[in-house]
Amino acid sequence: MKRAVASIVVAISLTASAEEGFDDDSFDDEIIEVVAEHATTAKGTLYGSMDFESHYNINNDKDLSSLKALVDVIGEYRLDNGHKIKGNLKGYHDFIYASGMSNYSNTPDGYENEINLNELTVEGSINSRLDFKVGRQIVVWGKSDSIRVTDVLNPIDNRVPGVVDIKNLRLGRVMSKLDYYFDELNLSFIALHENRFTKTASYGSDFKTTVDKATNKPDDSLANTGVALSLTGAFEGYDLGLYFADTYIDKSYLDVASGTLQFDNKSKMFGVAYNQVVDSYLLKAEMAYFDQIKYTNVTDTKPRTDVLIGLEYSGISDGSLSYELAYRAIDNYDSNIYAKNNGWKKQEEYQQVVRFTQSYLNQTLDLLATLSAFGKDAQDGGSARVSLDYAIDDQVSISGGLIDYLGGDSPALDTNKDNDRIFMKVSTIF
Repeated sequence: MKRAVASIVVAISLTASAEEGFDDDSFDDEIIEVVAEHATTAKGTLYGSMDFESHYNINNDKDLSSLKALVDVIGEYRLDNGHKIKGNLKGYHDFIYASGMSNYSNTPDGYENEINLNELTVEGSINSRLDFKVGRQIVVWGKSDSIRVTDVLNPIDNRVPGVVDIKNLRLGRVMSKLDYYFDELNLSFIALHENRFTKTASYGSDFKTTVDKATNKPDDSLANTGVALSLTGAFEGYDLGLYFADTYIDKSYLDVASGTLQFDNKSKMFGVAYNQVVDSYLLKAEMAYFDQIKYTNVTDTKPRTDVLIGLEYSGISDGSLSYELAYRAIDNYDSNIYAKNNGWKKQEEYQQVVRFTQSYLNQTLDLLATLSAFGKDAQDGGSARVSLDYAIDDQVSISGGLIDYLGGDSPALDTNKDNDRIFMKVSTIF
């Protein structure tokens, strides 16, 4: 158990470095050996995975574009009073930049080394109806597996789009959360203390060829603390969720005078999510309304409404097939919004996702095929991904696949079309 406690202490000490990662020089002169051991007692446990991952670009001159060693460690410890401490520490080192095997002229900021204290919480029960959870955590809203509509509380790591599912991309955020349970309902009160935003591609990477702009982000002060409320219920045959958030949304805009990306884009969000089981089908629906969003070179803020419908069929033996459609509309549209600095946003946008999963060989081989396309007729671009995951035994698995970035009418997506890649990963759990 000493090993589990020590790991949590180390995780806390790394909080200051978790956001940006270590400087590149920290790995130049020595090799760091990571030794992990699955240790479980009546009070605590330590587990996780160690991975080796590589990407090979097939349509541009970058060739071998990633050669990563990754570690993902989760520790839990139960206190004498029944409360629980839980932490999740993630880190990686990408050997490609110092290996001489890459064709990159510079190392994008934060791409060679990173340590991320993704979760660190204390949680417990105040009484039979009231629970609390405090610290950096992930709170998932909504019902969609592929498109974010009401799921607005946590940013994601979107530096390499489309290769990994959203559930594996969410970044923790410091919150204080109270959950009150009555009948079939759960009422949550959340204070959002940390203003953390999605990680997007940096200059020098495959997905960004322009120099990074300076940023101005709200500090984590009491005045900038956001609030969120949710009322969710699991009933016979269906689930329902009502959501409200008043916080900085995960979207920047450019201050043209200073050339700085501003993240003080505060908005109120009102949302609802619903799903229902009908025989072998799962029906999904979500809607979110944002009362004000700032855009570059536009004086007035604009409301936006997002709607999602989806259908998942699970009547396939050891498999499923799903389709989701999202529609986003900007109210009181200004023609200046359709510009490069606003991501070429149209007044109305569509996103469609088709997803197929199938298991073979006694569920040791998993196939995943996903098509994500933008535009009413899928004309604006997107991505198609096929991957296989094979479990060699209970501890070791190997996976790999191909992602094709689809060119299209949208200038924001068409620039990705030459970044198609083959990827593979070997994972060991402990």
